[in-house]
Order: sequence, then C-alpha cells, then structure tokens
Amino acid sequence: MLLAVSVVLLVAGSLRCVRPAFDPAEQPARFFVTDARIERFPLYAAAVKAQQKVSPTIWLVVGDPFADTLLKTLTDGAAQVALLNRSGIDAIVMTPEWLSFGMPRLTQIVSQCRHYSLSASLLDGANQAIGHPFMVRKSGPSILAVAGVALDSTNVLRHLAGVRYVSPDLAAGKAGALMRQRADVIGIATEPRSSGLAWEFDFTVNVSASTGFEMRPSDDTARINCYDVSADANRLTGVTLGTSRLKPDSSVAWVLDSVRAVTDSLALRSIPSPRTPWDAERLADTLVQGVLASKLVDGFLCDSLLTRDFGEPKDVGTLVSILRDAGRLAILTVSNDALSDWPRELVLRTGLSRSQLPRGQSIRIATTVDYLRRHPAMAGAGFELSARPFWTICLDILESGQDR
Repeated sequence: MLLAVSVVLLVAGSLRCVRPAFDPAEQPARFFVTDARIERFPLYAAAVKAQQKVSPTIWLVVGDPFADTLLKTLTDGAAQVALLNRSGIDAIVMTPEWLSFGMPRLTQIVSQCRHYSLSASLLDGANQAIGHPFMVRKSGPSILAVAGVALDSTNVLRHLAGVRYVSPDLAAGKAGALMRQRADVIGIATEPRSSGLAWEFDFTVNVSASTGFEMRPSDDTARINCYDVSADANRLTGVTLGTSRLKPDSSVAWVLDSVRAVTDSLALRSIPSPRTPWDAERLADTLVQGVLASKLVDGFLCDSLLTRDFGEPKDVGTLVSILRDAGRLAILTVSNDALSDWPRELVLRTGLSRSQLPRGQSIRIATTVDYLRRHPAMAGAGFELSARPFWTICLDILESGQDR
C-alpha cells in the first residue's frame, strides 16, 4: 500500500522545474532562505523562479518539512520528497527527527531527494554523513559553500543503532576546514534556530553568531528573506521580498494538491468493524497481542498506546489519529537478567514469563518512540526501528479479524 502511494508521489516529484542555464562568470547568486512550511512552497518557488530570469539562485530551507504528521505518516515521507523535488530547493538542513523513518527508509529518502540534505553532525555506522556534510555552489567568479548542523543533542533518536551524533562544535569545525579548501566564502546553517555560537564562518543561516553575516528565514509570512552576493563575493546584502503580488507556482501547487488528495483518499479507507464496538482498553490489548502474535518481538512495553481523544477506528485516518505514535516501533534488545527491574506494563508473548526466561540470554522488546521520549534512559543502550510504520501493522491486525 505504501509502495503504491510512493510511486504516485515520486512520479509527481519528478516534474522538477527546469532551471535556465547561466554562465557562472556573468552574475553572482541570490540566496533565498525560507522555512519549511510546505503550504507556502508554491509562493516560495514562484519567487525563486522569477529571480532566475535575472541571476542564479541558491535556495536554502531550514525547519521541519515533515511537520504535517498525517502527510508524513501515511506516505512515509514520500509526499514531502515529491514537493521538495518539484519546488527546486538547493539544500535543507537535516535534524534527528529525520531518523524516525529508520535508516533504510531514510537512505531511500536522501537518495530520492534532488537537493542537498545537509547533516554534518549526523553520521552513519561508517562515520559518513547520512546526508551531505556541505554544499558547494558557484556565484559569479567565486565559489560558495554551506554546511548543515543539527543542534538537537537531546533527541532520543540519536540513540538509533547505526547512528552517531557529533557535537555541533566538532561537526562545524571539521566541515569548515574542508569547505575552506574548496570555496572562497563559507557558511553554516543550523536547525533549530540558535544564538550565541561564535563559529568562524563568513555567514550563518538560522543562527546568531559573534562573527559572520547572519541569514535567517523571515518571521513575517508576507515576506521572504533574500541575500545578494557581491560580484567579488566580499559582501552580502539583505533584501526583503513581499509576497502579496506573487502568484503561486502552478506546478508546485499541483503537486501539493495531488499529494494531499492521495493522503485524504488513504485516510478515508474504511476498516471493518467488530461485532462489539471498540473501547480503548480492548483495542490497545488487541493491537499489543497482534504484534506479539506476529513474532516480530518477544515483548511489548507501553503505558499509553492510545490518545485520550479515543474514537473507534472506522477508517485509516481515525486509526492514525488515535495512536499516540503511529510511526515505526522502537525495538530494544534486553538481557533476560534485567527484566526483573522493568516496568509492570511489559507484556510478554504467550508462553513466556519473566521468571522462566533463560539467564544470560536476551529478548527483543517493542515499544514506541513516544515512550522512549518520556523514558529516555531506556534508549541509552541503543535501539532499532521496525521496517514498517506501526499504523500499517495495526491495520493488518484489524483487517485480519484478530479482534473477532
């Protein structure tokens, strides 16, 4: 099901704007720095496209493109990828939240993106940047480079197996040294916005620093912040564009409408109702037992699987909305010897009991990332993520009749 949705959205995303060719020696570039609110991308794209008739552009995005939870969850990120590709952005700063897709899916997302996914501070098991440590672009006769750094060092997802989170200072220092070898002007972009970081860069994006020229997205929804590079690349000048007279880019608006239509259609997909109407306790127990029956894991730990605003899951949209965490399950490998100290909410698969598990061996226990955010100490030893989002597993359970 997700594969079919992804195919539709990737086709939509393949219609990327064709940029006019420029001789890099003729005109210096104009930076566009925007937030990641996808509903505004048709306007942003229109402004960038208009400027491309005059000079080359560099479009940097900071923020969370996956903030629309339903769109992210039901398409597994494919909707946002299609929109970013069609809009024609140059780079976006990755954050630990991108890790919620799991490494296999995140690797797919990064490879499908037609822009730089900047992540100097997020490394894989081979100590390579999960995305791209920095981007290099021409501006007239000069070369510019910008790196991206995630500042969220407390995010529980940084404990995901196969991921290494590098401190911002170390990541920025290493990226800066490499960029100095390749570019005349270098910058650093951060997410989230920060202040007081005294890094030695020619410009910063989304961070106030004691040195360097500061760039940031506009806080005014009616304006876009731009920055012109001088011909000799020795000066940056801020320019503010109003959006009131801009006509949204029709092709980007079409992709946005299309991915939302696909998502809405999937959300309305009906789920068979049981003979006895659901209540929250019985539904939660059915879902936990269904996960255990699949033998994906040996145990399930969660103190609050559903939201307080409970409603019967008569369709996919309602199912996703009542799950506290509809994304991928976190899977921990735990020594049997340690289970005696685990919370009483732990439910083991039928035939297993804490007292009878062999000592010196380990079992696999599923929980939600939401649970680990509320109990971060349990994530310290690392964890995996399920191959599929939790809501798709729940849908299989409900459609298989295990609730009958």
